[in-house]
Amino acid sequence: MKKFLISLLLMLPLAFSANAQQKIGVVNTSAIMEALPDVKAATTKIQDLAKQYDSEIKRMQDELKVKLEAYQKEEASMTDVIKKRRQQELQEMESRTQNSYQMMQEEIQKEQEKLMAPIRTKVTTAINKVCEANGCAYIFESGALLAMGSSALDLTQAVKDALGIKATAAAAAAPKATGRK
Repeated sequence: MKKFLISLLLMLPLAFSANAQQKIGVVNTSAIMEALPDVKAATTKIQDLAKQYDSEIKRMQDELKVKLEAYQKEEASMTDVIKKRRQQELQEMESRTQNSYQMMQEEIQKEQEKLMAPIRTKVTTAINKVCEANGCAYIFESGALLAMGSSALDLTQAVKDALGIKATAAAAAAPKATGRK
């Protein structure tokens, strides 16, 4: 047992030096997603759906407003039975409007997930390919890092290239910070 522990302790410096030589890459997935035409198309579809739902909710709210105003004008001349029935109608309309709003929000979220899931898979696959191609042990999200050393590889453009995203004029004018070893 002592020989095993001694050999293990002797191997620790070797393990740390091997880890110290591993490449670490970073990517900015936000920049990648913003540059993808698929994301722009999905965003447009979601916005169009949201506009349709908003117009339907507005129509329901306008209808409720008209009925409420009519009720308020006629309230003084109504019998108690008619008042209660109209109040119940108004409450039901308001409840339907709220339920519709919630259902529409859920539908928008489902549609967004449906449209974005294959795009996220595509980006993840590209990141994995770039990771292997550059011999990186790890790739981290650049936006989540507190600090990044000069030896870290910024692979954002490599992932964009793997996805077929052309560099924009602003990105091309900026100096490339690849931090190659």
